Amino acid sequence: MSAREEQLTKLLGLMARSMTHMTASVTAMAFEQLRCRDEALQASARRMIERMQAISEELDQHWELIGRITSQNEREVLVEELEIASVRVHKEASVS
Repeated sequence: MSAREEQLTKLLGLMARSMTHMTASVTAMAFEQLRCRDEALQASARRMIERMQAISEELDQHWELIGRITSQNEREVLVEELEIASVRVHKEASVS
């Protein structure tokens, strides 16, 4: 691989890593927003989590391709996948 190709490969890796970190951060923020009492914000957070999941799946494809380009099939695990069965939201009682 030429020096230029190595630089491009490194750039791809850094960009994919940054995007992976960003999607993890946005997803974490959306989960925090699910704890809010505002139903519109909760709905928005659920949509954002779905969008981030789609982006993460695309990033997995990026990582696979980067692994093939660099001949490294193993990649660093940056995010641990969790199954969320439910989220409880506590609502305040209305004061009359």
